[in-house]
Amino acid sequence: MGIHILVLNLGSTSTKVAIFENKTCLFESTLRHPTEVTSLELIDQTEQRYDAIMAFFKDNNFDIQNIDIVSARGGLLKPVAGGTYEINDKMMEDLTSEKFGKHASNLSGIIAHRIKETIGVSAVITDPVVVDELLEEVRMTGIKGIERKSIFHALNQKAVARKFAETINKNYEDLNVIVAHMGGGITVGAHRKGKVIDVNDGLAGEGPLSPTRSGSIPNDLMIKHVLSNNLSYDDAYKLLTREGGFVSLANTQDALELENKALSGDKYAEQIYSVLAIQLAKEVASRAAVLKGEVDQIIFTGGLAYSKYLMELVKPYISFIADITVYPGEEEMQALAEGAYRVYMKEEEAKIYE
Repeated sequence: MGIHILVLNLGSTSTKVAIFENKTCLFESTLRHPTEVTSLELIDQTEQRYDAIMAFFKDNNFDIQNIDIVSARGGLLKPVAGGTYEINDKMMEDLTSEKFGKHASNLSGIIAHRIKETIGVSAVITDPVVVDELLEEVRMTGIKGIERKSIFHALNQKAVARKFAETINKNYEDLNVIVAHMGGGITVGAHRKGKVIDVNDGLAGEGPLSPTRSGSIPNDLMIKHVLSNNLSYDDAYKLLTREGGFVSLANTQDALELENKALSGDKYAEQIYSVLAIQLAKEVASRAAVLKGEVDQIIFTGGLAYSKYLMELVKPYISFIADITVYPGEEEMQALAEGAYRVYMKEEEAKIYE
């Protein structure tokens, strides 16, 4: 009999919860929360979210006392190196105070810590979105005091890179790969020997356009747009992160809807997908430059990777760089389970958040 791992991944409107035995998922569910819960301040949602998770155990007739370790999606914390971290008092302080930002994923660690205290087991996070392994040369910008940040789909990017490495009997730390995670936002990372040395800030809209992000915008035109429309900081940030991309161009964030229009001959929809394809290709090519052309594989993942139409548009631009592998969807729950498993089995040592 193996170890039992509880995996928690909290989003803005739902909670993904799963129980793994070793690396195999036994039960998994996405718990949808009513608006009266999700409209509350994040911290005020804790009790209702916790109760929903407890109901999940009851529904699956599984005794929570049989859990050996809890693994949670990392929230907005200070920049850290990749790896698996113990949820300690310092991490709890930063999550509950929202010192580094407010996001539903903060609740993952908060509730994991509560369960840890209740049943007396360890609780960890793996590869949070704030993983920062950037080269100093890519961090610096042309304005003193403004630096690029590392905020990206670290968990899934590193998970699919490890998955590819296993298929060729190599270690992730032995390879150079470029990983593009394509969801509501798009991040493209240059992974050099296990470190993500360059990646765009997919949260603030840097990089390719996406279903909800604007992507990189000419500086002068963005300044003029903000001033001429009398936008506040919050208005401008919303435009870049939630009302850009497909939302701005086509009044939808539904990629499948837009793709179906393109496949039906809608010229404007075709144009948007062509623009996305070339922007993706340029982002991949720039990561190849940072890796000095030494690229073992290019990997596409995330929800948009299900689109064969998009993949066929992108490939001609980048196939000269390296071979391409597509892992549609995301591996977050599996990756969280495997991070906890490696620590529990002492295959790696849990890092300390300080």
